[in-house]
This record gives sequence, structure tokens and C-alpha cells, in this order.
Amino acid sequence: MQSFACRADSIGAAADFRAVRAGGTGRTQILAHHIVQSFAPDEVTPEQALQIGEELCDRFLQGNYQYVLAVHTDKSHTHCHIIFNNTNLYNGLSFTYEHNQGKVNERSWAQLRAISDELCKEHGISVIEPKAKGVSHFERDMQLQGKSWKDKLRAKIAEVAFYSKDFADFLRNCSASGIEYVYKPQNKVKLKFRLSGEGQQKFTRADTLGADYTPERIAEQIAEIQEKLSATNVTPDMLTEPPKPVAAPKPNPKPTQTVTAPTTSPSEPGHLISDLIRSKMREKGISQVPTFTPTITPPTAPKPEPDRTVITAEEFLAPLYDERETPPPAPEPTESKAPEKKIDEWATIRGMRDSDKIIAELEAVGIMSLSEFGGFMHNIHSPEDHTDEVVELKAQYTAIDKLLAMMKQRSDNSATYKEYQERSAFTQKHFRKKNAAAIDAYEEADKYITEHIKAYYVDGKAPKRSELAALSKQLKDKRKAIMPEHKAYLLKHDTAFRYTRQVRQYLNEQYMKREREKSRQRTQAKRRNKNALE
Repeated sequence: MQSFACRADSIGAAADFRAVRAGGTGRTQILAHHIVQSFAPDEVTPEQALQIGEELCDRFLQGNYQYVLAVHTDKSHTHCHIIFNNTNLYNGLSFTYEHNQGKVNERSWAQLRAISDELCKEHGISVIEPKAKGVSHFERDMQLQGKSWKDKLRAKIAEVAFYSKDFADFLRNCSASGIEYVYKPQNKVKLKFRLSGEGQQKFTRADTLGADYTPERIAEQIAEIQEKLSATNVTPDMLTEPPKPVAAPKPNPKPTQTVTAPTTSPSEPGHLISDLIRSKMREKGISQVPTFTPTITPPTAPKPEPDRTVITAEEFLAPLYDERETPPPAPEPTESKAPEKKIDEWATIRGMRDSDKIIAELEAVGIMSLSEFGGFMHNIHSPEDHTDEVVELKAQYTAIDKLLAMMKQRSDNSATYKEYQERSAFTQKHFRKKNAAAIDAYEEADKYITEHIKAYYVDGKAPKRSELAALSKQLKDKRKAIMPEHKAYLLKHDTAFRYTRQVRQYLNEQYMKREREKSRQRTQAKRRNKNALE
């Protein structure tokens, strides 16, 4: 056993860990972290394992965290258990906050294996070479339960590739077999797949299915299939049986065998070509390429052998195309050179939580870079913002419309008011009582017009109603013209506002993290200088 900055026994180490945590930030519920470093059987002694474990702690934790190290020999493989405090000895910040944020490949856990492998190589000890990209716990569970749609997709792609003549034919067959695809050779992500009707919501990049599922490898393997089959005088239709054999009827005819991908381990996607061809040829008793001499087939149609029923490729592919004679046309992919690598405008916030979702929503409304988003974050005026202009235009044509309405109101009641004015003082009172609404409406309109019409005088003359109506229409048309751009800006503003606080907090945290790292490096430099002087 060994320890650093704490006692080695469990009770003492726990108390020492607790004392350091008491002076920390206290923002995390994680108390400590556990590392297990294992070695191959009979490769190291316990003393060597302890030494390598100490070197791992020194390089990984850099003297900033308490730890307890114990070597176990209770299994056939010697291994180290390392438990280290989550709270930094010097600044009180948590390991999770300082080193385990951002993208997965930037976190310290991603560096742990690299450090351990490097130490083992320095000590002449074997390391495990990665065979393939790993899978998530969820994907692993789905594979074990037989529910993994990625496995279904791999099998379906293998089936389609087996019966395709070239890559273009493969894409056409994908559409006919229920596989949706997006093929854009000029993009960084060239090929994506999705199973129709299988509950798969999003497209899956071809390279995430395995190294054999990229466009280049699929094309190479299809060519390999055609070469091997032609070399053995075999066609894909020889490797299947139809639902109704042409040969003599049997008591229990077998149903049509569908081509399936080779059975592989859930953790490894398997090879598209070699396993599939070998398994099919073994089933039919066909020799492999190295031991089989190609034969020249006569031009006449071959007769079906009694132990194997032969159908044509057209008959086999008919169910794939829903009983259509020819496969549905698919757009031919055009090859083009990939564009020059562009600068990632969002690189600064790529490590933020849900960054892909946030960036997608921002780009969907037209915010295409972090600098453009910063304009909304810091309330910088945008030329697309027509808020003041829209309000002003609406106020102007609303005032004109009200003036026009008052002019019409005065015109509609002018006859009644004229008659009222022409009556004698004796009869006016009775007439007004009888036509009070019309007379009041006229007087109200006349008063409003007198107060507001002067603003629209041209060369000292009052405007006509037609002129005011034309001016109102002009203002409305101007407002209508700028509204699409203004609405787009409002949508950008509302979307950006939802994430302003989150992005600002993340950027501030990154800035503080860089400053802390600079401070830590300065402190270490001073410590090294001091040690050198001593």
C-alpha cells in the first residue's frame, strides 16, 4: 500500500479526505474517484505494480489530489486499486470541474489509458491494443437482447451489398430494400443510413457502423464479391432457394432463405464480405477461390442440379422491389472533390453540454457563428432589427387612418348638421334633440380634423382624402416590405435569448479554467525553482 498527503489506513484516509473537502467549493456530490490498473498474469511482481501505480498517480494527478494506492494479488492478474479525493489540495476545486468537462476526448479520463499504456511500455510490459471503436452500455444491452438496430442495419447492408454489381447499384438496392440513405461525397460525412419502419429516428453515419461500411470500403468489397463469385462460376442467385422449387416436390418444402449478414460478436461489427461469402459457399458446398479452377459455362441455360435449385437474379430480387420489373430509379451520386476544410465557427462552445442541439437550433434560424450569436448576447444593434422603424410606421399610418375615418364621419353627417345650422333658433333646440347623435358625431369629427389636419398640409393647402389614403398605403407597403427581415430577426433574437445565459456561463467557466491552469503552472514553476535552489 502507498498513500499521498493522507494516511494509508481506510479510516485515517477518509478523515483526511473529509478535511480537504471541508475547505473546497462543495458544489459536487462526488467524494472520490476509483481507478483499477490491471496487468497480464505473471508479468509483474507486486512491488513492480506498486511502482507503476505510483508513477501513474504522479503523472495523472500531478500532486494536486490525495490518493491511496493498494496492490491486490487475490486474482491471477496482479492489479492496483487507486482511490483519490475529488477535491484539489490547493484551490479547493473538484477534479470533475477542472479536468472532466468538455468533449470526451478532451477529458482527463481519455488520457488515463494513454498514460498507463505509456508507463507499461517504458517498463517492458504488454498493453492491450484496441480492436475497434467501443459501444455504449445501452447499445451493448440492445445487442445482447437482440434489439440493436445497428446490428440490423449492418446485416441489411451486407445483404444488399452481396447482391449489388457496383456502388451505384448498391444505392438503388438500398432504396428498394427499406434502407434510406444520404450520399454526399463532397461532404465530410459522405454516407448515412436509416432503416425504414424500424423505429430509427435519425440517420447513422456509415463510419460509426464499422470500418467496412464507408463508401470506399463498400465499393471495394462489392468488387471483391463480384471477383470471387465470377472466379468460382457462382452467381448470387445460386446461394438461395425460391419459395417454390422447380425440382421434384418434397413433403415439406423449405421456405425461401433470405440472405443474412454473418453472425458476429455483439462488440464487433464483423466483415461485410469474407464471412458472408465463405458462409454461403460452405452452405452450398462450393469451393473457395484458392482451390477452385474457374470453368467456362456453356451459353445454354444450366440445368438445376438435384441438390441445389437455381433461380435467376431477377426472380430473387423481385420481392425486394415489391413485384416491380425494374428497380425504382435513384439519383446517381456524383463524385466531386471535397471542399477545403472550413474553420469551425462554433469550436469555442463545442464542449458545452447539449452543444450540438443548441448549435443546430441557432443555425436553423440563421445564426451561423458564435460571433453572430455574440451580437445578441451583448445586445449589439443589428441592421436587421427594425423595431423602432416598424413602431414609427405603424403610428404614422394609424394616425392617417383615424383622420380619414373622421373625415368620412364628418362627410356622412354633414347634411344633417347643415340643416341644423340653417334652422332658426326656435326650432334648432327641438331638431338637435331629435338628431343629437349625428350632430355630435359631426362636431367631434370636425374638431379632430381641425386639430390634426395641419400636419399634412402641402404648400399651405389641406390634403384631399385620396391623397391621405395614398400616403397611408405607401407607409403600409413600406412596413410590409421590412416585416419579413424583422420577423426573421425576432426569431433569431428569441432563440438566442434562450441560450444566452447558458453560453455566457460556459464561456466564463472556460476563461476561469484557463486562468486557473495558468496560475497552477506558475505555482509549479515556482515550486520547481525552489526545489532546484534547495
